[in-house]
Amino acid sequence: MSTKSEMLNLLNDSLGQFISGQQIADRLQVSRNAVWKAAAALKREGYEVESKTGSGYRLIGSTDVLSLESVQRFLNAPVDLQVYQSVTSTNDLMKLETLSHRPIAIIANKQTSGRGRLGRSFLSPGGTGLYLTIGLQPSFRLDQSLFVTMACAVAACRAIQTVCGIEPSIKWVNDIYYNGRKTCGILTEATTNLETGQIDGLIIGTGINCFPGSFPEEISHIAGPLSEEPGSFSRSRLAAELINETYALLSDVESRSFLDEYRRRCFIIGRRILIHPTYDEEGIPAVATGISDDGGLMVEYPDGRREILHTGEISVTVI
Repeated sequence: MSTKSEMLNLLNDSLGQFISGQQIADRLQVSRNAVWKAAAALKREGYEVESKTGSGYRLIGSTDVLSLESVQRFLNAPVDLQVYQSVTSTNDLMKLETLSHRPIAIIANKQTSGRGRLGRSFLSPGGTGLYLTIGLQPSFRLDQSLFVTMACAVAACRAIQTVCGIEPSIKWVNDIYYNGRKTCGILTEATTNLETGQIDGLIIGTGINCFPGSFPEEISHIAGPLSEEPGSFSRSRLAAELINETYALLSDVESRSFLDEYRRRCFIIGRRILIHPTYDEEGIPAVATGISDDGGLMVEYPDGRREILHTGEISVTVI
């Protein structure tokens, strides 16, 4: 761990209190000059580090800065981590990586060309959201792909609940809702080997609306933040918890241990919905009756006919 990272941990542990430069140097076993350089580097990254002659250094407030150090502080999963202030798309960056069984996680404060499902744009302003992609070469087969999507939805809900203290819900397959509005979208992409039935590369992009941002008027009634109070939780901790939970569930995805929790969190069960089998505007009315053991959405049509859906899109008639 770098001197900068270790110093950030020390300042975080004594948030708002001064620590002398000599104490920091002694704790980290570095020179006073190295401490000064580390403090300067933290300031350049946006941390409010105050230095005062005779008192030392202190971190002012719970600065919500996304950085390698701030995320690693809460990270337990064995991943290779990259953090950027602005990118075109974290999924696009991941496609340039060589994936292996050891996951890579790419985090950005802002995306200029964020994408959602079906090529739709995903608004990604800086400072108000979290944009994170995990890439790996998994060990499970292609027929587990729907469960991957569902597991990632549960992982996002768990991370949000742990960090924010709220209980989000899921709209099949993987949209996360809170207070009746969409707060999180997940885009899963994969390259497959048709001969072996294995997934050669799996890319999971998650975009979370953390704090109030500049939503266009046409979607302001659909999209919403996790919190109306900017800076009320740490985006760095949320990023780390999302990686931790996703890694844990994907390591055991074939057991389907998350399925009962997914069913409990899926708020559309028993609700009237519209089914969009060709992803168009018009929908077929039905009632969502449950989640099957293979991850499909069980529906019943007005004429009494029943079906299990594994593809397509749905909308809720009244949220």
